[in-house]
Amino acid sequence: MKIEKLNMEMSKAMIAGDMDKSLSFYTADVISLPNYDKMLTGLDALKKSNEEMKKAGWSVTSFRTKTISATGCGNLITELGTFEISFAMKGSDQLMMDTGKYVTIWEKQQDGSLKIKVEIWNTDKYPVKDEKK
Repeated sequence: MKIEKLNMEMSKAMIAGDMDKSLSFYTADVISLPNYDKMLTGLDALKKSNEEMKKAGWSVTSFRTKTISATGCGNLITELGTFEISFAMKGSDQLMMDTGKYVTIWEKQQDGSLKIKVEIWNTDKYPVKDEKK
């Protein structure tokens, strides 16, 4: 599936820390709805957010997605899936791991390629939830 291939390419760019390649998967007017953060509108806002995470010492060490469904309508494809991510944080010797779910709306471009128009994701675990309950 074309979307799964794009997700694998994007994962490789994230792990390599290649911000330009990572951003090339998005439309100029992208809307990103990240977990525990404000809405980002436009490629410049997404780039700024990624730069802030990089300056804070975040680096992705693995990222895998699993597409559950992909449904097309006109020039849009809505993808529903799950993810697993691990990342390092400056000052910590321990990798952080997370799992979650996402919805991505891909837009077909004039050249036939697909780019992300809208994305939303969130984690499966609430970070301050008492695990003993």
